[in-house]
Amino acid sequence: MTAVTAQAIIDAAARTAPRSDRGPTPRKLDFVLADQLPDGDETFDDELIEGTIGRIAMAVLYGDSNSGKTFLAIDIGAAVAQGIEWLGKSVDGGMVVYLATESPTSVQMRLRAYQRHHRVRVPGFVIVKSPINLFDGLADTEAVIDLVRDLEREHGAKVALIVGDTLARLAVGANENAGEDMGVVVRNIDAIRAATGAAFVLVHHTGKDAAKGMRGWSGLRAATDTEIEVTADDATGLRSAEITKQRDLPGKGERIGFRLQPVHIGVNRWGNPRGSCVVEASDAPTPRPRGKRVSEIAGAVVELLTQHGAGMLKGRIVAHFDGRYNHSGVYRELKAMVEDGRLIESVGVLALPGKPVLVRGAE
Repeated sequence: MTAVTAQAIIDAAARTAPRSDRGPTPRKLDFVLADQLPDGDETFDDELIEGTIGRIAMAVLYGDSNSGKTFLAIDIGAAVAQGIEWLGKSVDGGMVVYLATESPTSVQMRLRAYQRHHRVRVPGFVIVKSPINLFDGLADTEAVIDLVRDLEREHGAKVALIVGDTLARLAVGANENAGEDMGVVVRNIDAIRAATGAAFVLVHHTGKDAAKGMRGWSGLRAATDTEIEVTADDATGLRSAEITKQRDLPGKGERIGFRLQPVHIGVNRWGNPRGSCVVEASDAPTPRPRGKRVSEIAGAVVELLTQHGAGMLKGRIVAHFDGRYNHSGVYRELKAMVEDGRLIESVGVLALPGKPVLVRGAE
């Protein structure tokens, strides 16, 4: 039997065999010929936020603890949900799904502050309070996709943006430094983007060496379309969102300045004020040397005093962090912040530079 005859028999058997015996159906690959690409000028329609985030992009918004990254993510989401400009940039609006896996209560407080400060109600901003894990199987990936489809059917509007806050809480059980683990998370994010057509923004943390950028597996940066680093200047209260990677859109290297403005929401059971903050546009601070980072305690102190809006007794600041940080560590950090001018001290009361040293409720 010749080779040709043998192959003909094999092909015929494959055509007549039951489908279950033929093996998997070959996947058809999508392709385009270069000489068929358009040659004229094009009107591009691939930006969700002008020069910042693409329509179906995967973006990472990262920074130190208390740098303001979650405030910024919420501000971005509120702008998209309303279809209004974001810090001077044009926005293509749509519904927003915020996966508040790290702290649903905090996200709700910050949205309350946003709505009160701007005197608006933000439609189409959905806060998911249930925990989401994009590493452990496909159940939560499918749940996010199903939620998006349900919301679009119910409201007759497109979900344009999904925010995952934070990557660590969305990948419980995964080793952030292992490509095998984080590759699973990235594939599930890609599946969500492909199924929904929405952009996906991850809120993430800076690594131990700030000069190396975001924490964890280096392949995450390669998979990211847009990378934005959020930093804060404790001395001035100014913050910056710097676009450190942009795959296709313009804007790499741009530094967007903002500050956190305190907003009063209510009082606690002892009558002391409670509140949150909102993002306000400002000049970007002078970039600090790469690798020099603010301690987590210092960042937490600045956020507390920013939300409070004025000075607080040193002992009250320390007591506020009871159970979160060691008392002696907080005292040491407060002393260092006073010595280098990041805090002003007067009769045992500490305040940020330029803020009132003592107001009612700080006693």
